[in-house]
Amino acid sequence: LSAQTQDPALSAASAAQYADWSAQAQSELAAGSAWLHIVAPASADSSSQPSSIALILAGQMIFFSFFTGGYAMLSILHEAEEGTLARQFTTPTARILILSGKFLAVLLTVILQGAVLLAAGRFFFGVNWGQPGAIALAFGGQMIAAVGLAVLLVALIKTSRQSGPVFGGLLTAMGMLSGLFTTNISMPAGFTLFSRFTPQGWALTAWKLALNGRAASDLLVPAAVLAAIGLALFAAGAWRFNRRFA
Repeated sequence: LSAQTQDPALSAASAAQYADWSAQAQSELAAGSAWLHIVAPASADSSSQPSSIALILAGQMIFFSFFTGGYAMLSILHEAEEGTLARQFTTPTARILILSGKFLAVLLTVILQGAVLLAAGRFFFGVNWGQPGAIALAFGGQMIAAVGLAVLLVALIKTSRQSGPVFGGLLTAMGMLSGLFTTNISMPAGFTLFSRFTPQGWALTAWKLALNGRAASDLLVPAAVLAAIGLALFAAGAWRFNRRFA
């Protein structure tokens, strides 16, 4: 390596510049003013992104609403095994009205549970669930779909002993495939696409929109899909009950 000679004038200028900078920094530091600012870059959408706890609570609220709806609807199966449901079907009251009454009773139960979870998330964890209109659409669509699925599953079950494997296994598997337990994990595109074939997946989509602060108009499609799924499942369950007790 060959040594390079350094210009003495350049060295003196650099030393003088450094001395001036050091003296200015010392004076500003002594005066209490900050002379070094470190600012972390902020995402443009960070204020609208839901927190991790909000996504977790949304996923668990959806899961438990479908679970609670299924087990609450089991009262129909217990009445069928005891013979009281068959006697109700012999009355002049239309069967669809009897099933609709039980549908509404279970719906109120699920709504009460969901309202408690929403309030707990708001007051204990500070979760901002979104705009009132968006919350109403996501919440209402989820409840209709949960009870509709419960009616169909109970109609397909022959005995109450089968409820454990069906509700414990099927609903848990649907919750996993819908992303209810991986709300904070980026999943493959195929996994996300599959969730659109389940009511739980549509419910999670609606709640993500609400948590992002979207307007109610942005939730019209997922809420309509949830309501349509719930009503279709209820119709299929009612048809199955009519065949069973024909």
